Amino acid sequence: MRFVLVGRGIYALKEWGYNNGTVKDIIVSLINNSQGGLSKDEIVKGVLDQRLVKSNTILLNLHNKKNFSRTQEGRYVVSN
Repeated sequence: MRFVLVGRGIYALKEWGYNNGTVKDIIVSLINNSQGGLSKDEIVKGVLDQRLVKSNTILLNLHNKKNFSRTQEGRYVVSN
């Protein structure tokens, strides 16, 4: 697939560095590419580089305990 949906009705080319998937998929890939998890601000910045969504959409995804958990240092990791 050449095009990636980055916002409501807005598409971008994959060649421009955008990845397929939902906001949750983007968060998971960001966390998996880091070591020791990411802070809330780092995740929001990373997702906003890939998608045209509001910050609250990202934060709502982070509060899903089935997918993400928060460490004692305040960093988010993927739940198993």
